[in-house]
Amino acid sequence: MILAVHGLPTSPALWDRLALPLVAPRLRGVDDDEPFSIAGLAADLAEQVDETTVVVGHDLGGPVAASIASSRPVKALVLTGTALGPYWWMVRATALPGVQSYFYERHAGRKFLRGSVSPALGDEAVAAFPPVPPARMRAIAVRMRPPPFAVKCPVHLIWGRDDRWYPPWVAHALARRFGVDVRWVDGGHLCMWENPAGFAKALRLCSSG
Repeated sequence: MILAVHGLPTSPALWDRLALPLVAPRLRGVDDDEPFSIAGLAADLAEQVDETTVVVGHDLGGPVAASIASSRPVKALVLTGTALGPYWWMVRATALPGVQSYFYERHAGRKFLRGSVSPALGDEAVAAFPPVPPARMRAIAVRMRPPPFAVKCPVHLIWGRDDRWYPPWVAHALARRFGVDVRWVDGGHLCMWENPAGFAKALRLCSSG
């Protein structure tokens, strides 16, 4: 089984274009007023996995997926367009006074989504993923403290070559941390939605071991 965890400001629809059997839950507290925490989201989903599960995490779903893989035996962890460690301090910094107005007015919601895919797909991405209100995004950024984790399963990285929000240096930092290579896919931050055939091919390789 593949458990695919979306990020912010997307939804389970992020994975709909992949021609793969998978389970894609909606993260509680991302686009509603439910309490939000990485540990809480991981606990919500941990009961769905076993030693045959490949857990995939994108964006905010990355630390959620890593937390699941740290708490339960799983087959593999796949990270894509995400970060674990120091880069999350930069995410939290977007909620600081004097920064939050500029960041969320310029990049949250529609502008973030348009910047996550090629220009030709910008309007389609906005229609597919209704923007999360900036106030909710700020509230999540303030609480962004991924819990400690100790992943014991194989780790794989799949990354969009043109990801402007989690650029290649973030992928390379994770690759050094886990001692693995990066599988590059043509596309941006939402490469699994923008280039589903390329992403599915990479994910099959990660899942076949």
